[in-house]
Amino acid sequence: MMKKKVAVVTGASRGIGLAVACQLVRKNYIVYGICRHPGHDYPKIRWISCDVSKKSQVDATFLEILEKEKKIDVLVNNAGMGISGAAEFSGEEAIIRQLAVNQNGAIWCSQAVIPAMRKARQGKIVFISSLGAIFPLPYQSFYSVSKAGMNAFCDALRIELAPFGVQTCAVMLNDVQTEFSANRQKNFQGDELYGGRIKMSVSKMEASEKNGMCAETVARRMVRLVEKKRLPAHDTVGLSNKMLVVLYRLLPAGVMLKILGKIYG
Repeated sequence: MMKKKVAVVTGASRGIGLAVACQLVRKNYIVYGICRHPGHDYPKIRWISCDVSKKSQVDATFLEILEKEKKIDVLVNNAGMGISGAAEFSGEEAIIRQLAVNQNGAIWCSQAVIPAMRKARQGKIVFISSLGAIFPLPYQSFYSVSKAGMNAFCDALRIELAPFGVQTCAVMLNDVQTEFSANRQKNFQGDELYGGRIKMSVSKMEASEKNGMCAETVARRMVRLVEKKRLPAHDTVGLSNKMLVVLYRLLPAGVMLKILGKIYG
């Protein structure tokens, strides 16, 4: 009898993370949900409380999983948060937290799982990224920085781990209906200096998010992705979003930035 595959999903208590974890359970994976506040309404998910921005907690969590399961086949780096506001008025604490969760958290979790995957000569590490990684978002600059860093780390890791049969993929999402919008830490300091553009820009983005695709649609795509024999380096969910990536590749940077400025600036 073939042993079940083991998947770890970070930020699994709600939104995309919860939807992905539930889909993997339906596909007969053993699923560990990592989050600061575990959700107890989903008993088939094996919950572990962990703040991914704390490396010591991450190391202890993955050690616990590996001691029980002896392997991890799939890691989905989904945990994330967002801040908004003008770059010049963004506080040190908020910036550090933004990078610590989105970027460093993915790094710590990946580092924790790599030795076991390398020894097994197989494994898949998926990073939930954003189109904001390639389309720099005004008044969400540090969110874009965190996702651009995630993409760069994912790509470098893909090259390093290829000789060991371990694959990585950055999945760039756009607008998804989750609690992410409501939980965004908004800072409107300096809005009068910027002619009201901070509030206007964030309001536009949140309106788009509320009309975006549902988390379950993203989760189904994610599960199809991890079950492929070969992961693509990057993946984008949704035809319109794929077209945006094509435009990014075709347009000169200056033109692309002017368009973003007209929409969100």
